[in-house]
Amino acid sequence: MKILHYTLGFPPERTGGLVKYSLDLINNQIEQGHEIVMLYPGRINLLRKNPYFKFGKRQNINYAELINSLPLPLIGNVKKPQDFMKHAKIDMFIDFLETVKPDVIHIHTLMGIYSEFMEAAKSLNIKIVFTTHDYFGISPHPKMYLDGHDFVDDKEYDLWNNIRPYGSNTIKLRISQLSMYPKLRKLAKNIKNSSVSSDDTSERKNWSEKRDDDFQELKNYYFNMLKYIDVIHFNSSVSKSVYEKLLPNMDWKTATLPVSSQNVEVTGEINLNSHPVESIAYIGPYTKEKGFFEFLKFANDFIVKGSNNKAFIMGDSGSVNVSGINNLGPYDKKSLIKNLELVDLVILPSRWHETFGLIALEVLSTGTKVVVTTNMGVSDVLPEYMKINNIKEINIERISEYNFNVDILSMEKHEEKIIEIYNDIRIIENM
Repeated sequence: MKILHYTLGFPPERTGGLVKYSLDLINNQIEQGHEIVMLYPGRINLLRKNPYFKFGKRQNINYAELINSLPLPLIGNVKKPQDFMKHAKIDMFIDFLETVKPDVIHIHTLMGIYSEFMEAAKSLNIKIVFTTHDYFGISPHPKMYLDGHDFVDDKEYDLWNNIRPYGSNTIKLRISQLSMYPKLRKLAKNIKNSSVSSDDTSERKNWSEKRDDDFQELKNYYFNMLKYIDVIHFNSSVSKSVYEKLLPNMDWKTATLPVSSQNVEVTGEINLNSHPVESIAYIGPYTKEKGFFEFLKFANDFIVKGSNNKAFIMGDSGSVNVSGINNLGPYDKKSLIKNLELVDLVILPSRWHETFGLIALEVLSTGTKVVVTTNMGVSDVLPEYMKINNIKEINIERISEYNFNVDILSMEKHEEKIIEIYNDIRIIENM
């Protein structure tokens, strides 16, 4: 099968779970003999106004780089909606698709893509699968979480009417599309010595009900783009509920399938047995939407309750001045496994409706217990008593006594199920 993936690009220019997942999936599909072309929003050419494609091969993957794509809100939020709705000639995309000749298109993000690309695919009757890695498109912010407030369950205020003050000028967003961006990002990290403060926990309350016509137009632009999707691959029941809540009238075929990763250490059925919990850990960015500050409070109480009790945090370069909590900082796969040898229980108290949370699978695959909030998609694979609504619900003594099994899908098995999704829509079309 010939598959065209639209994703954000290659490391080191692009990082994060979406990039990691799409590359893992692509590499598995290549190993299985499928023909892959990876399309991604690339650099800006100031000497040419219109978008165009540059073909090449990188990391053993055939790619098409979309030069002069629409802006990417990777290092800030949308400020000028008009810049994200610019038109391109549909003939360019038709010519591209007729050259590549994909059997199916798998889209991992709407960032940077022109609506005309979707129209061209529809005119050529090429089926499109879309994976819900985040909420960009149904929201101007990928997490639908802003300034301590979760807009998913907010029936009063629309995030599209409130995002403008948090926006960045388009020229700033374009920095991420410069060829020197990886070096600039590394330099900024080396210079930055950020300190994380628990004062960051406050939640804004005074949101606006006033309609922002420009952002409502952008909202309709993305909603109309989503109408060209044939199958939505929801990576969890959480992402499914959010998309269907905001887009109840969409005529989609759907599939709900948890994602996986090559970083998962052991797959299949994992046994997690009773064990005293004397050390807990938080993994992730040190931010309020991840529930980091709630963890710090819980960890302080945990440490006081037992002389042998320890708490760890990892996943961020920010400095944290909290007595008794060990900051292990950033990690890679090797150091994560080593760090987890110190930990009996990982707590992921995310506050936003996280579409999945792959780190939980990676931790579970090492035999370490994990507790997650119910608004994390990865909760689909965990038993009820390892899911919480609030970190205050955690009962360390009971968790110590729990024995349970989890079934972790390997990336190879996941890839097989994705191919089944592709085949299903092609079979339906040919009937």
